[in-house]
Amino acid sequence: MPRRAKLRPDEPGREKVLQAGLELFGERGYHATSISEIGERAGIAKSVLYHYFGSKAGLYEAIVDTATSALLARVAEAVPADPKAPRLHAGVDAYLAFLTEHPPAWRLLVRDPPADPALVDVHERLAKERAAALATLLATPEKRAGAGAHIDLVATAIRVFAAWWYEHREVPREQITEAIVDVARAGAQRVRAGASSG
Repeated sequence: MPRRAKLRPDEPGREKVLQAGLELFGERGYHATSISEIGERAGIAKSVLYHYFGSKAGLYEAIVDTATSALLARVAEAVPADPKAPRLHAGVDAYLAFLTEHPPAWRLLVRDPPADPALVDVHERLAKERAAALATLLATPEKRAGAGAHIDLVATAIRVFAAWWYEHREVPREQITEAIVDVARAGAQRVRAGASSG
């Protein structure tokens, strides 16, 4: 398991390091990117990056963790404050909008993880955190209590559609949003039909 990043949120240069790492990992992938290249792009000595992040894997974890937090914050801002108001369409659209505005984050969050076993664990952990947070953000408490499996299906649909869309960006975002909402509606109808016939 990579060491957790120890760079304080107020540390000078932190945002430059995270942005440079995000761009390079997103452009070239984890294995084709070196700490030296990240330091050069950020304007910070390689030794400083090692001091604060411990390793390239530690930096990668901090970057993906930061991107996950930013994505979830964007979704949280988009969903209505009223817990009874429809939330799915606004939340999914915000999720997809964030990805289009941050292509390197898009690649890191929804594409294949690095082969490093420790980073596979990091990737899976953060994917589960995103799915759990999305379930909380996009479904009312009543729906979460009564249709956990359906909500998991919707979270999976969001991830799969986002990964497919990465390779098919000519498709308008609204069409992808509507496709995900269609999956959610069809799944909800099927779950209700199964419950009533059971």
